[in-house]
Amino acid sequence: MYDKLLTVSDAAKMLGISASTLRRLEENGEVKTYGLKVVYTPGGQRRYLADEIQRVFTQTGFAHKIGFGSKAAILVRDVTYAYMDSGSTLAIDTPFDKQGLHRLLTLAAQRGLPTIFTRTIYRPEHAFSWLWGKKYPFITRLTEDAYLNQIDEALADAPFSRNHTTCYVSDFYGNNLEAWLKQQGIDTIILGGVTASGSIRATAIEAFQMGFHVMVPREVIGDRSQSLLDFTLLDLNARYADVLSLEEVSGWLTTLPFAPGESTMRHCQPDELSE
Repeated sequence: MYDKLLTVSDAAKMLGISASTLRRLEENGEVKTYGLKVVYTPGGQRRYLADEIQRVFTQTGFAHKIGFGSKAAILVRDVTYAYMDSGSTLAIDTPFDKQGLHRLLTLAAQRGLPTIFTRTIYRPEHAFSWLWGKKYPFITRLTEDAYLNQIDEALADAPFSRNHTTCYVSDFYGNNLEAWLKQQGIDTIILGGVTASGSIRATAIEAFQMGFHVMVPREVIGDRSQSLLDFTLLDLNARYADVLSLEEVSGWLTTLPFAPGESTMRHCQPDELSE
C-alpha cells in the first residue's frame, strides 16, 4: 500500500522547494499551500501520495502533452540477463512486459522504423567507465562477453536494426546517434528498458534537449523498486516526456503505413554510431 508514496525529499524536489520548506508548510497533517495530505508509515515516517503530486503538477502547468511527431525510432536499453534474471544482483524488481516490448518492436520494424538495442559495457581502460565502476561496483560485471550482459532470450529474435554498446549513461552520449536519427527523418523517440532512474531518464532528457518528442510506454520500463519507478515516471512525465500506456504507443504505430526496412539485428558500423 506504500508503493506510491514519496519521501519528503522526493516530494520537495518534484515541487521545486526545499524539504525543510515542505516540512514547515505542514500543519495538522496537511500542506494546505499545495493541497497535500501527509501520510505516515507504520514506522512513523512522513510520506506524500504520488497521485497528489501529479495533481499539483497538472494544476501548476506541468505535465502537458507533447504528442507524437511523424516518424519514430525505438531505443531499448539493457534488457539483458543482468537486469531481467531475478537471481542477478542488478535485477529490477518491477513488472516488465517483455512480450509487449517485442510486439512494439515488430510493429515498428514492419513500418521501416529504426529499432536500436543498447547494452551498457564496462571498459576499465575508459576513464568514465572506470569512474562509474568506482561509484557503482556492480557495473564492473557488465563486460562485453559476460553471460549476464547478453540480451534476454525474450528479445533474442526481436527485429532490431542496430545493436549498440556504450559505457555511458545516456544512449546519445559519445556517438553520432542524434545525427544518424535525424538523417532518417526521426522526430520521435520511444524508450524501453532499464533502469528508469538511470539510463532511461538520462536518455529521455538528452533526447528532449535535442528536439525529439520523447514517449515512454510505462509497461516496458523497469527499475529496482516500484516507488523509484513511479517517482521517475512521474518526474519524466511532468518535465521531459509523455508517459503513456503500451496500448497508446502501439495504437499510434498502427496508424503509420507499412514500409520496407531493416528487420534483423546487426552490429553498428563504425561510421554509424561510433564513440
